[in-house]
Amino acid sequence: MKHKLSISRTIGIGGAFMGFVIGSSFASGQECMQYFTSFGVWGSLGAGLISMFLYIWFVSTIVEDGRKMILENSNNMYNFYLGKYLGFMLQIFTPIIMFMTYSLMISGTGSTFEEYYHIDGNIGRAIMIIATLGTVLLGLEKLLKIVGYIAPVLLVIAIIIGIVSIVNNPEGIASSDKTLSNLSVKSNFSNWALSGFMYGAYTVSCIVPYLTDIGKTTSKNRLDSFTGGIFGGGAFILAVMILNFGLLANIDSVYNLEIPSLYVAASINPIFGQIFSVLLLLGIYTTAVPMLYIVCNRISSNSKGIKYKIAATITAIVSIWGGQLSFSKMISILYPICGYVGIIIFMGMVYTKYIRHHRPEDFNENDVLFPGMNIK
Repeated sequence: MKHKLSISRTIGIGGAFMGFVIGSSFASGQECMQYFTSFGVWGSLGAGLISMFLYIWFVSTIVEDGRKMILENSNNMYNFYLGKYLGFMLQIFTPIIMFMTYSLMISGTGSTFEEYYHIDGNIGRAIMIIATLGTVLLGLEKLLKIVGYIAPVLLVIAIIIGIVSIVNNPEGIASSDKTLSNLSVKSNFSNWALSGFMYGAYTVSCIVPYLTDIGKTTSKNRLDSFTGGIFGGGAFILAVMILNFGLLANIDSVYNLEIPSLYVAASINPIFGQIFSVLLLLGIYTTAVPMLYIVCNRISSNSKGIKYKIAATITAIVSIWGGQLSFSKMISILYPICGYVGIIIFMGMVYTKYIRHHRPEDFNENDVLFPGMNIK
């Protein structure tokens, strides 16, 4: 049976993926700096191609399996790929990594206040903690929905920053490899190929349940899943590469900054920089709130209950210590951990689908370690 290409479903699937991965870490430029820019022009392009192919593969695969399986608990997709016990461990890992990411967002707020506003970073951290904790405790859903539209705006502005920087200083790109040889730019990996692979791997560690639900609700056939993966993975990496070359054009000025894209935005136009700084803080907020919610919801699903409120308050307070680490340091610690977990998931997917040839239709959702346990 032939399936017609659906542009709306392709955009819906790819857009949902981009909405998940586009956040403050991307918009700050620090993520791009560590995984791509540090390897120069050709190295960053090579790393980008590797990441893009990985994104296309795992997005289309997970979405298609989600379409076929229609799981009651999307977290059980971990069990399909990794088995009963390792799958359960991954379900436990998710809220832990969400807490670490929440701390990362608190750190990013402090760095933004210090580098752009020249205000004590602890003031910024305190404001973000109060704002996110208040949202989670009081349930300000309407406000969060309105501000939630900030992700695509961040994407567009990050692309504009990259394009304008490239146009304004193409000589900076031409000389960037020579400039990089005299600079010390943070990177966790020794070569561009490994960095590109790990960038693709770190995303998958927490996105499996999300893509499973996208497949269940949006994809109607295999073509939808495949084209959605191509659009989502391809468009996102294209945006990353544009921002990457914008940073390369200014590498001698941004290589040691916590929020390099903010510096580039301000150098284009001070007003543009001010607007971007506000959007970046809003992006941090919209990223931090669901992270805090997932951690609390793992402890208690009753958002009105005392256990939930205590969990939210304690989590927010503990994040103060994690938020004291520099934003770039947090990324260099957290993202490789997620990358190694992502490699385990990749291996499980390859083994399950191409070696064991286990079909989604054969999976029994009750054959998990705790069938009645619904880990959000």
